Amino acid sequence: MELLGFTYTDAKAQTKTWRIAKWEEAGKYLKGVCVDDNKFRTFRKDRIVSYDDGAEHILIEPWVAPPPKLASKPDILFTGFPKARRAELEALAEAHGMVVRKTVTKGLVFLCCGPNAGPTKVEGARGKGCFLMLEESFVGMLETGEVS
Repeated sequence: MELLGFTYTDAKAQTKTWRIAKWEEAGKYLKGVCVDDNKFRTFRKDRIVSYDDGAEHILIEPWVAPPPKLASKPDILFTGFPKARRAELEALAEAHGMVVRKTVTKGLVFLCCGPNAGPTKVEGARGKGCFLMLEESFVGMLETGEVS
């Protein structure tokens, strides 16, 4: 079986590149032997940031992020930014008709993560099915209307 390489963010918000052999899919999980330490590992597919060299095509059921919930005025939360930058981004979002939130709420659609985004807000937003994005994706969404 082929090696499967991917970048993964764990529950502690630590991101690392992994390569596994003897892997198998088990629903929303990937299981396999780590090439670097020869230990058996289990990974949640929804925490995989990207696959190496298009490896997602060899999976039976690659995890695909759900589309963001539709809302006439989508809610957005900015986290992990310096105070001044967060205020600028919030003003930009409001100018584009978005509703800015200060905490993860039931109606939250987008979570825009800065360099110091905390794992509690990220996991809370993921649990509510929010679309997570970086600042570049947020600005691109405002410019093009496309969510990436």
